[in-house]
Amino acid sequence: MEIDSKYIEKIFAPQIKFEGISELDKFARYFCDLYRIELFKDGLDLILTKLRERDLSFEVHLIKGWDTNLGCYLTEQSRVFNKMAGVFSTSVKKKIIIKSFSHNVIAHEMAHALEFESGLDLGKEFRQAMGYDMKGRQAELITLKAEIKRLMVDALKAYPQHQFLSELFARYFELLSICKNVQGQGAFQTTEVMDFFVNTTKYVQEIFNKVVRPKIDPEIAKKTTEIAQAVKIVKAEAKFQDRAGTFFKAQAAGGKKSWSKNVKSNAMYQSGWQKHDALEQQKNKELEDKE
Repeated sequence: MEIDSKYIEKIFAPQIKFEGISELDKFARYFCDLYRIELFKDGLDLILTKLRERDLSFEVHLIKGWDTNLGCYLTEQSRVFNKMAGVFSTSVKKKIIIKSFSHNVIAHEMAHALEFESGLDLGKEFRQAMGYDMKGRQAELITLKAEIKRLMVDALKAYPQHQFLSELFARYFELLSICKNVQGQGAFQTTEVMDFFVNTTKYVQEIFNKVVRPKIDPEIAKKTTEIAQAVKIVKAEAKFQDRAGTFFKAQAAGGKKSWSKNVKSNAMYQSGWQKHDALEQQKNKELEDKE
């Protein structure tokens, strides 16, 4: 099955700026690659929707030798006077800056943008889900264990505590994006990440994506379903290299189960969400008693 990445290029074109030579075709292919993760589809669709609405923009900069910042997500608020209504309104400019052309940097910064667009408070369910997954637990796979430590433990030391949850959310997306299933290389697969982060995966599937989905342009959602099918990897060992052309081929994984359905319902998963439900019920009862 062949995919024409020009559909993605057309949406990005008016909302992306390159420092130096434009590599729009390459950027579009990297974006398409991320559709190999079924869990990402709603978020990627919302990014495209916001681009089409001119409510989000991208900038790709050349990273300088002294620059260690690979990307960022910026929001800038300004007050605009509406002459017709005679009132001021608040305008928010949203921009994703990419300084390293890689799947993980793109996934990380888009996750920050999606957190903002969702309007969800990560200090509630997400904090509990991540806590159940990480507290007192380590991945059995050595390579995955090392990446979790590097991305979600050691790297957080450079951030103030109030940014921890936002960074953990973005780094969960980043961790998924460096799997074999996206790049055709790597030390672990998407399912192995999702099997370890069972509660976090459930949060994204059943809470985060549920909030995001109604905000998506239906035409985009339909078109990207075709893209997601086209870019699926049949064999994890397959090598996906950057090509000069705009069109690329990937076989659809016919009959394969979705990544989301592969999440194991193990004891930790059940225990974690049972505790979560119990806490929510207790909190609601206390509120009712006060009333």
